[in-house]
Amino acid sequence: MTNQKLGFLSSVLCKWHAQATLIGKYLLPVLLLIRFVMLGAAVQTAWLNDREEFLCSTQQPGCETACFDAVTPLSLPRLWTLQLVLVLAPGLVFLCYLIHLTNQETQVQRGNDEVKGHTLSVYRACVAFVIVVEVGCIAAQWLLYGFELSTDFSCGRSPCPMRVDCFLPHAWEKTVFLRIMFTASSVSILLNVVEAVCMLRAKLRRTDGGETLQSGSQVEESVLSRLLALWHSHAGFLGKTVLPVLQLVRIVLVGAAVQPLWSHDLKYFVCDTDQPACSREAYNFAFPFSWHQYWTLQVVFVLAPGLIYFSYLVHLLVTQKQSETGTVIKRQSLWAYLGFLSAVVLLEVGFAVGQCFNYGVLLPSMFGLYTHRCDDIISCYFSQPTEKSVFMLIMLVLALLSVLLTLVEMVSSQCMVLKTKKPWKKHEDNRENSIPCTEMMSNDKEEGDA
Repeated sequence: MTNQKLGFLSSVLCKWHAQATLIGKYLLPVLLLIRFVMLGAAVQTAWLNDREEFLCSTQQPGCETACFDAVTPLSLPRLWTLQLVLVLAPGLVFLCYLIHLTNQETQVQRGNDEVKGHTLSVYRACVAFVIVVEVGCIAAQWLLYGFELSTDFSCGRSPCPMRVDCFLPHAWEKTVFLRIMFTASSVSILLNVVEAVCMLRAKLRRTDGGETLQSGSQVEESVLSRLLALWHSHAGFLGKTVLPVLQLVRIVLVGAAVQPLWSHDLKYFVCDTDQPACSREAYNFAFPFSWHQYWTLQVVFVLAPGLIYFSYLVHLLVTQKQSETGTVIKRQSLWAYLGFLSAVVLLEVGFAVGQCFNYGVLLPSMFGLYTHRCDDIISCYFSQPTEKSVFMLIMLVLALLSVLLTLVEMVSSQCMVLKTKKPWKKHEDNRENSIPCTEMMSNDKEEGDA
């Protein structure tokens, strides 16, 4: 075996290339990149002024808003954003798993131990998840829109007094992008199926009962690898892989999907009144705090304990003295990790309860209101209530999932500490055992001299 020294990222890439075929190494990443670029540069532009250019042949307050919600129950750019984020998430989980294995190699590179992992099984699970997501999003796209968007359609939703004619702008251009994204999703499914079949054939040639991943190559130890080693010494599988990706998915959804959906909410909030201050008063009553601002605060506050925890780990590594063995640092980092997880659970539960208590679970299409600025009870209509209700459920489910996974991570971390001997106590026992051995050797030497 050749003994070559690899960088940390180089070792991670080598492990990825060892499991993926040519499709997984080149075609699938390039296809995903093309879809992201197309979504950000072309698709978002085609749907940019969709609500402003949507027209209906009526002056009834709330009718045009209800018809727009009927024709676009879930905006296609936001559906594709959710799809691409979910397609990217398994790859990030697999990458975090490879980082975990590389960090283990760093810890045992000076000894004769071997690092064993199940990279093939994890990679197969990620590919299967991608196939399920792609199929589900194609089915949702077909059920909501089919394969073509028409320029005009008839709408009879309440509060329209009769069926009215509405006109959708840029229908042909949107149809072209609809078919392009459908084709890209179909190609992605085909390539992932071929990738899965190739891995099944590879499984017949070898077993995945724990492959040996360290074959004489050494991983260059750096500050980043030491920081990951200190974090991974207490974190379980969920804390190393799933929970970081879950937080990243929520950040992307808030920035790329939730914020554009609520950006012009006041502009399209309609009430059946001519008093200018009455509609503003009703909007302030319905939304005392904007949804996307609320979720932005939630994401920031949930990320804060993690950033404090990693800053504390950096502090421990920087202030570590040469005479220290690292046992005290591991003990301090363990309690800091449990405190970080406890803070995340409390924040997630608090924000989830606040969302249900202040806003509910679903957004109604209209509501009645009476304030001192209005002469009578008025009816007000929200813009895109169906789509907003979908994202309300998504954000609530992500918060509850984060609570559940964090609790499981806390239990697994404490079980690991109780199951295995505490590293600092193990080190103290080794020191106690080593002292009598030294004294015994010195006594034997004295007897031999005598």
